[in-house]
Amino acid sequence: MSHLPFEEWSDQIARSVQTLNEDMHTLKVNSATDKQVEALIQLQEKQMTNQASYTNLIMVAGYAGYFAFWSTLVTKMPQWVFALCGLLMTLSLTLFIAWEIIKAFWTGRYFHQVQEILGKPRGSRTLSELQAVGSKFSAKGRRWWIWFFATSVITGLSAATVLIIYFAVELVKTMITAFCAA
Repeated sequence: MSHLPFEEWSDQIARSVQTLNEDMHTLKVNSATDKQVEALIQLQEKQMTNQASYTNLIMVAGYAGYFAFWSTLVTKMPQWVFALCGLLMTLSLTLFIAWEIIKAFWTGRYFHQVQEILGKPRGSRTLSELQAVGSKFSAKGRRWWIWFFATSVITGLSAATVLIIYFAVELVKTMITAFCAA
């Protein structure tokens, strides 16, 4: 009977070691998954930054081209069409610029908050504080971006549509006049 308690003790130790091995395996899998998720998040952030830069470049080039073309039309179209196009495109540009200024302000505040966290002694809460500040910053940006972007695009495309309709009407008038004269 003296062997029985030792065998039980040995079985308990074996089960405990097996449980620890399973827990370690789970931790390794979770750690690898966390690293992969972090890498994907960083990749997505880089892609979003590149996409935002490209979008801004396209929008700036579009505004410059539109205003350059629009300004040549002042004597060639009715004043109300010229003014409507100018109003819509100026509103679009103003919204675009306002968003960029707001975003710059929010980004500055975000970096200031990150610096405050990093300036304190680092502990177990440092990473969670940084993640919380980053999540709040991203959520606020996503929530407001769509309103500025959508309104800016709608007014900009409306200005372009007014010009397209004006040119289409003028083309139809010209064609009707040419056919009637012939």
